Amino acid sequence: MSKHVAILTRHHKAHLIAPALSQLGWQVSELDSFDTDALGSFSGERPRFMAPDECALRKAAIAAELSGLDIGIGSEGSFSAGPYGLGTFNLELLCCVNVAAGWAVTGRFYGPSMAQQWQLSDAAALEQALATVTPGQHLLLQQPAYLAKGLSVEQAHTLALERLAQGSVTLGYDLRAHMSPERQSHIQQAAADLVQRLQSRCTNCDTPGFWPDKALPGLPCEACGTPTSVTRQRQTSCQRCGHTKWQKVAAQFANPQYCPECNP
Repeated sequence: MSKHVAILTRHHKAHLIAPALSQLGWQVSELDSFDTDALGSFSGERPRFMAPDECALRKAAIAAELSGLDIGIGSEGSFSAGPYGLGTFNLELLCCVNVAAGWAVTGRFYGPSMAQQWQLSDAAALEQALATVTPGQHLLLQQPAYLAKGLSVEQAHTLALERLAQGSVTLGYDLRAHMSPERQSHIQQAAADLVQRLQSRCTNCDTPGFWPDKALPGLPCEACGTPTSVTRQRQTSCQRCGHTKWQKVAAQFANPQYCPECNP
């Protein structure tokens, strides 16, 4: 028997997650009656005031409430500097809330992104920037009191040349999901992760989301045996009954490059 669930979105995300959730026998409907930009927007017109996981949970709860269904899904994406400050990374969260059963499970994707932004002051810099844009990606153009979104490369080129006559412009990727092929792929991967987590149930009370999220460091150095920052074991805890399981990693030792004694 199929189960109906609702996702809160104005950016056409239902078709991205439906294939993965169909493995559970779930049918996904899209709920667009709530302005999700009220919780913050990528282009900055409305500031973000919640952490990504909190925002995804809020959207999921709103989806359940407005649809009248037991299960609501909220999606939230964010971008930040990558590990060690290198590159740009995209975090995609898909939070699934079951109001009737009283649990929430969040699937995620975290990985490198091609998202870019340029400060441009002349036509030559504009041409150079547009030459690097990922195919299929839409753009946005900004100046004080001016914002144009959802632009093709050709449209961005024309508008930017016009706006440069009034001063420098900011050109960037339009990171709304329906305008970003890269985010669409990442959301699909987050949906696959969500399904895995939903299928992983607590061995004590059968609540979904029994997943080894917490990494505990301390794997000994291969050269001297000193505990390192490398993960030694992972902890799984049930959100409902608190049942806990510990799982050691496959490796027995860490490379000395991570050792505070061998490589201080």
